[in-house]
Amino acid sequence: MVSFTRTMLRIAEILKLEKGEKLVLQPKFQRRLVWEEKARSYLIDTVVRNYPMPKVYLRKTVNPKTELMAYEVVDGQQRLRALIDFYKGRLILSRRHNPELGDTTFSKLPDPVQRTFLQYELSAEIMEDASDPEVWAMFERLNSYTLTLNRQEHRNANFFGYFKQTAYKLAAEQASLDAWRNLRVFSDRQIARMIEVELTSDVLVAIVDGISDITDITRAYKKYDDEFPRRKFAEDTFRKTLSFIAKELPEAVRKTRFRNRAWFYSLMVAVADTIVGINNGNGPGELRPTSEIQKRMFALDAALKSKTLPPGLGELNDALSRQTSHIPPRRIRHDHFYALLNLPEESWNERWRQLNITP
Repeated sequence: MVSFTRTMLRIAEILKLEKGEKLVLQPKFQRRLVWEEKARSYLIDTVVRNYPMPKVYLRKTVNPKTELMAYEVVDGQQRLRALIDFYKGRLILSRRHNPELGDTTFSKLPDPVQRTFLQYELSAEIMEDASDPEVWAMFERLNSYTLTLNRQEHRNANFFGYFKQTAYKLAAEQASLDAWRNLRVFSDRQIARMIEVELTSDVLVAIVDGISDITDITRAYKKYDDEFPRRKFAEDTFRKTLSFIAKELPEAVRKTRFRNRAWFYSLMVAVADTIVGINNGNGPGELRPTSEIQKRMFALDAALKSKTLPPGLGELNDALSRQTSHIPPRRIRHDHFYALLNLPEESWNERWRQLNITP
């Protein structure tokens, strides 16, 4: 009967097992493709920063080469190979993942960092008396509880460069997490599924490349994987944009449909365009007083909720409710939201009249 033992293994112990031929790294249970160097480097940075990683599964067996007891790696081969290769100088920690320690191997790390690496503990499940069919059955059962990956989770699994790091860092900053929750834009469950990272990525694309289709997020992850020349500009603009909305417009977002993803995306991009100007945008401009902007936001939300939709708002209503992630409706929303943020009172009132809405 199969038995399991939960334990913690230091990297130093794993290296000792590998050196003594007591760690069997073989592809019998490998289901994924071999990791690219970017993924391997990202893992090393995870260890150097002492962040946790998923547990590994080992099976007690006999090494046919030495006829001695050994541990066969069932799940976690790529992770363990990366750790061993880094220690032996066959893998470099990339500067893109760790600017302070980047472009170096284990032997060139400062002594304290080397100790951190060697003492890092991995959670492990040790299986005994497990046949191959029993191992496959176990993993089939484990995988039956795994959620299907959404678009952002797929990007997280496939990219490890500058754009990904920028998006994840910005989305996870305390100011951002506070804003997402206070503005009621994302639930905790959505944050757990990386939906806020996708929005952050979407806004970053608009900041650096202009209003784009949501499918352009993946293209940006590829385009800016190795180099992200406007990284600091994008970070600063994103922070200023979200900070303005969180501090100046919280009630108008929380109590209206501006907290919906399509509306909030376009509000973010319109604020960014006003602050710095974006490619093919309308800015830069000058934000109106907060009281004016909030009044306009509430008025727009109320108008689009009315049973009899004013004719002039039909196009905007469609852009906010249909194919909301494509360029044409985003362009329509952007033009209106930019006007909402920037037009002087007299010009805004005239715009309302043209839309057959009384301000």
